[in-house]
This record gives sequence, C-alpha cells and structure tokens, in this order.
Amino acid sequence: MRLAVIPARGGSKRIPRKNIAPFCGRPLIAYALDAVANSGMFDNIHVSTDADEICKVVEALGYSV
Repeated sequence: MRLAVIPARGGSKRIPRKNIAPFCGRPLIAYALDAVANSGMFDNIHVSTDADEICKVVEALGYSV
C-alpha cells in the first residue's frame, strides 16, 4: 500500500485559514489533494490536521482525515 500524508496545519501565521481559503471557487487544499489523487502514485490519501474546520472541508471533498 502506498500512502500519501498531506499535512494541513490550522494556524497559519501569514494567511489565516489558508488551507480552506477559497481559490477560484474551491478550497486551496482541494488542489493539492486532487494533484496527489491524479498522480496515480498512491493507493490512499490521508490528511493530517489539528483543525476541525479543515477536517470538515477535507471530508466533504471525499478524503480521509
């Protein structure tokens, strides 16, 4: 099994809530997750985070937290 772990901290010093900030109509983290998923290199994709807000967004996108 090939596992990708994407770290997504909740507390950014420069850009608050940057991982879930909208960019072209989608949360910023969605682009990273889709790039990993479309690479075909991983069987499982997991997001590691300390923020409940990020958990909800990632789960809504269909990825595990």
